[in-house]
Amino acid sequence: MQEALIGLVGVVLGLGGSTWTTLWTNRQNRQGLEAERLLARQEEATREIRQALISIHHMKDSLTSDLPPDLPYPGYETPEPITELRRHIHTIDTFIFVLASAELRARLKGATQIMWYWDSLDAGPGHPVWIAVDDAGACIGAHLRGEKLPEEPPTVKRCREEAERMTFG
Repeated sequence: MQEALIGLVGVVLGLGGSTWTTLWTNRQNRQGLEAERLLARQEEATREIRQALISIHHMKDSLTSDLPPDLPYPGYETPEPITELRRHIHTIDTFIFVLASAELRARLKGATQIMWYWDSLDAGPGHPVWIAVDDAGACIGAHLRGEKLPEEPPTVKRCREEAERMTFG
C-alpha cells in the first residue's frame, strides 16, 4: 500500500512538473513571438518612414516656398506636389507611433511638425522641408545602425520650436 502511495505521489509530481514545464515553455514561446512581431512592426515602420523621406527628398524640384501667403483662398486647388508632400508627412506621422525609441519618435515628430508648417516658417538659409528631411534621415540612419541619435542641429531646433508655437499657440 505504501509503495502504491509513493508511486502515486511520483506520478502526480511528474505530471505537475511536466505541466509546469509545458506552461513555462509556451509562455516563453509567446513572449518570443510577441518580441518578433514587435520587431517586425518596427522594421515595417522604419521602412515606410524611410520611403516617405526618400519620396519627399525627390520632390525638391517640384516644391517651392513661393506660394501666396493667403492660401487657401476660395477656388484655390492645392497643387499636386503639396498634396503629395502631405501624403508622405501623414505616412511618417502614422508610423512614428510604432517605434520603440521615445527619442526617435520625438525627433521624427519634430521633423513632421516642420514639414506640416513649412510654408509659414522662416528657416533662414535652406528650405524647412529639406532641413527636416535631412535631420530625420540622419536620425533613422543612426537608429538602424544602433548608434546614438545625432545632436539636433540649431536650424532644426529653431524651425521645430517655431512650428510648435504655431501648433500649440
